[in-house]
Amino acid sequence: MRAKRIEAPDELGYVPSESPPPPRARRKRGAAPQAARRTNADLPGFWSRLWSGVKLASGVLVVLGAAVALAWGLHRYALTTPRFAIEKIDVTGAKRIRTDQMLKRAEVKRGDNLLAVDVEALEKKLLEDPWIVSAKVERRIPQTLAIRVEEREVAALASIGGELFLVSRSGEPFKQHEPGDPLDLPVITGVSAEDFARDRARQIDRIAVGIQVLRQYARVPMSKVHAPQEVNLGDSGDVVLTIGKSGMALHLGRGPWRSKLLMAWRVMGSLSKQGRLPRVVFLDNRAHPERVVVRMK
Repeated sequence: MRAKRIEAPDELGYVPSESPPPPRARRKRGAAPQAARRTNADLPGFWSRLWSGVKLASGVLVVLGAAVALAWGLHRYALTTPRFAIEKIDVTGAKRIRTDQMLKRAEVKRGDNLLAVDVEALEKKLLEDPWIVSAKVERRIPQTLAIRVEEREVAALASIGGELFLVSRSGEPFKQHEPGDPLDLPVITGVSAEDFARDRARQIDRIAVGIQVLRQYARVPMSKVHAPQEVNLGDSGDVVLTIGKSGMALHLGRGPWRSKLLMAWRVMGSLSKQGRLPRVVFLDNRAHPERVVVRMK
């Protein structure tokens, strides 16, 4: 009887006809993973860097605290030391407003700390005075406060709603007349309180026309003899200028003012040579502006 051939498996447990299994990774006993080894090795460096950062931050905070304390101390010293107490207040540009009135409104006085003065707030307080059109305040170290103002120039008075107002050269009524204010000025009439309240800009333009008439009249020689008394503004734009103590009325109509005023001067010059003065001079003929009509007293 023929014996059968039997093949034994190899040591790894597989037969030659099968593919070998993948090898198993082997690790030495007691060996730690590589990442864990790196983490443990970096721990001393991490705490060292953290401590350095803490020390740096602490140093910066100490320096900042010292700087803030020093700045606060210097600021407090500057605001309390008599070295910067105001000894001189230099005011320029004021003609009608007294210095003591101005300082009272500004709430500043000698002895106040110069550095504590709020110049912008002081300028705003000064501008509350209707006479002042602009104000500039400056500190001059160590003990001088300089105040420079510009006052409005009064060109005339305006009668509005039965009240007198001071009028600037631009035609704006900026202040109601009070005792002590100038009174020997020509008066502009013909503007009602209702019209002024309804359209202030337009009424200021009308008053500005009256100011222009007065300015042109001041250039005519007869203004030195017959001072202007009143400028009446008509609703249609016509203007009547009253001059002299006797109240001669020049009906100018509309412009041009200078040519009409020169015509009135020539006519009145001729009459004055005869010892006569007109009561009314009409220069408002629109169809024939060259004509002058005189009504005698």
